Amino acid sequence: MQTSSLREKILDAVSAYAQANERVIGELVELGSSTAREGIKTYVELQAAAIEAARELGLPAAPPADLIDEARRDPMAWYRKGLQAVADGTQRATKLVETNAQIIARNAERFQASAERTVKEIEGAGSTYVNRMREIYSR
Repeated sequence: MQTSSLREKILDAVSAYAQANERVIGELVELGSSTAREGIKTYVELQAAAIEAARELGLPAAPPADLIDEARRDPMAWYRKGLQAVADGTQRATKLVETNAQIIARNAERFQASAERTVKEIEGAGSTYVNRMREIYSR
């Protein structure tokens, strides 16, 4: 084997490695940036759900002094209203938890799709590199 031929193969091998490495690093950077984008998107969706839940709470229908007068006049009605308020609050909290779970599940699905695509691209880079190395050293 001639020295120039060996040098050429070494340069081709280093070049093939650099190309594969560049492709893999590019895919990892893209995965990282898409993960960050999805994280921000999820955070914004969670915040929006929390704000919407807070809006639904609203303010009490009557000022506290009126509530005390009402409790004196009809304690059972006041008690029923209190129980209803607790039930409504529990229902709103359950709805918020459900909404948050859906948001996080969607985020996980998007991340999984991005990760699967990245894995395929990295596998492709590895296969291309191996095939290139076989080609270089079969000459």
